[in-house]
Amino acid sequence: MKKILVIINGPFAPQHVISAAIGIAKGSSSTLHAFFLNYAYELVDYNYPFPNDLSLTRNRLTGKTLAEENAELLDRNKKTFEDECRHAKIEYEISPDTDISLNGLIEKSAFADVIVADAATDSTHYHLIDLLVNSHCPVYLVSKSADQVNNIILCYDGSFSSMKALKMFAYIFPELNDLPSFLVNVSSGKISALPHEEDLRTWLSKRYSNMQTIMLHGTEREELERFIASHPDSIVVMGAYGRSGISRFFHKSLANTVIQHTKSHLLITHE
Repeated sequence: MKKILVIINGPFAPQHVISAAIGIAKGSSSTLHAFFLNYAYELVDYNYPFPNDLSLTRNRLTGKTLAEENAELLDRNKKTFEDECRHAKIEYEISPDTDISLNGLIEKSAFADVIVADAATDSTHYHLIDLLVNSHCPVYLVSKSADQVNNIILCYDGSFSSMKALKMFAYIFPELNDLPSFLVNVSSGKISALPHEEDLRTWLSKRYSNMQTIMLHGTEREELERFIASHPDSIVVMGAYGRSGISRFFHKSLANTVIQHTKSHLLITHE
């Protein structure tokens, strides 16, 4: 049984994230541990000098303050999450901590199998880049623009980190192993063989029934971006996010492209 951390903007809980988390839990008999973060009214972002005063302003129609309305939305979304988990018959837990820090999330990740979060989420309390770089477990970013997963794109560059990413994907998403899958490798020359090809193919053959190997030639980022964009509704699997300056620059650029400009989800892990 796996432990899945679900990070949710509490008052505006994205349904696509909740649905994805429940789907993973059902497919792998996992437990969901949800954090409903109460970060909705970050009023300092609007250069308002007295954000606490504004949060106490009352709505003329309801007579309630923004903080009170925010709390009601949070409670309703928690109730919806509970109802959906019970209907799906999966185990769940809701953390009482609605203001956990980035460091707190990083610490929790050491005891989880995967983090599920909205690909569009950023907050003054934490940023996705920080979470991706420092997490102690894989991070699965769910895109609102992508529909049901139809393809798996495994980015493989021959490194042990990319191999670790492939292993973690197979471990977290065993129910997806029969989907059309692409092992994508990019080289700058005319290399026709994959690094560690014999061992890799032996490993893949025991896990994937519908796998194609795609050998691309050119600039790694551009070729991967083009291939991912041509296969919407995919899960893109990447490794080695941010373990070096070069890796961080490349993977940040590619990850942001996947999140912002393609209709795909993204799983990032480290060795």
